Amino acid sequence: MNTGIAPGRRADVGRGNNFDTLRILAAVAVLVSHAVPIAHGENLPQPLVVFSHQQTDLGYVAVLVFFVISGYLITRSFDHNPSPLRFLQARVLRIFPGLFVALVFTAAVLGAAVTTLPLSRYYLHSDTIRYVGGGLSLHWLQHELPGVFRANFTSTVNGSLWTLKFEFEMYVMVLALGVCRLLTRRIVLALWLVALVLCWLDWFGDEHVQFAAPFLGGAVLYLWRDRVPLDGRLALVCAAVVTAAMPIGGFRPAFAAFGAYLVVYLSVAPAVRLPNLARRGDLSYGIFILAWPIQQTAALLLGPAATWYWNIVLSLPVVLALAWLSWRFVEEPALRLRRVSLVPAAGLSQRWLRM
Repeated sequence: MNTGIAPGRRADVGRGNNFDTLRILAAVAVLVSHAVPIAHGENLPQPLVVFSHQQTDLGYVAVLVFFVISGYLITRSFDHNPSPLRFLQARVLRIFPGLFVALVFTAAVLGAAVTTLPLSRYYLHSDTIRYVGGGLSLHWLQHELPGVFRANFTSTVNGSLWTLKFEFEMYVMVLALGVCRLLTRRIVLALWLVALVLCWLDWFGDEHVQFAAPFLGGAVLYLWRDRVPLDGRLALVCAAVVTAAMPIGGFRPAFAAFGAYLVVYLSVAPAVRLPNLARRGDLSYGIFILAWPIQQTAALLLGPAATWYWNIVLSLPVVLALAWLSWRFVEEPALRLRRVSLVPAAGLSQRWLRM
């Protein structure tokens, strides 16, 4: 395959990478960040919200980390196997089996256990019936279930799932670029620069641009990995720039530009060896899609005594256990199906990725 990349690779994925560990840490950071609004509503501002003058919180930073890592790894995936159908098969198997089980568990088990309605009315309610299908659509989420979490600060059943549609849209973008022979480093670099400008000017400043910029940052760092040195001093400069952008403005483009390098450096630099938190399984996705409803249940059980730290203490062990079950019995078996040809080989030429 000729992507215009020289043989010497400085920022490629090695056996000792930290991607899984960083994703698990990011998922737990989302849980920690969500504990504040779930337990206190808007009555207790998060420290990062105050420091960044409302630009971001810990959970949003963690989601941006997800998008950088995804941009790097998803681009690498198509680069290594440019079959559109196989690529789409792998992405569907990663997202939807775990999501389906999480949605069914939330509606049929958790929601039924805490609803204030009689079970017959709850199960036959149109919102309950639509919940799983709406969640699987990624675009038409059913945010509430009848009689569920109405005594909490928010009755939203799962406030994390809204970002999944943007993640899947990024997959479609990589697929479209690959099919059109545009997944080259010059074109992806140009798209990333456009996204940075739009972030900075806050034009079309919706989530599509805000999430595309860090995703493309990860993609650029993969495609240009032979030219990008893994330098700890440069990583420190990037961390300083991102931190400085929080109180003075421009955090999102700063993270998409400088934070992307920092995330990739921490992921692949040989000098950085983080503990392998994924040795028992990649729990990051399960934590992400299951944490909110468990935290909402914890807030309901704690009642007026709820605090953000007790919410974490009560919910984190349960979330970790459910995430492991999701990985062991749902996600990992589904991922094994990638080795099975569920779709015919596309036979598409790798020349699509040529300059």
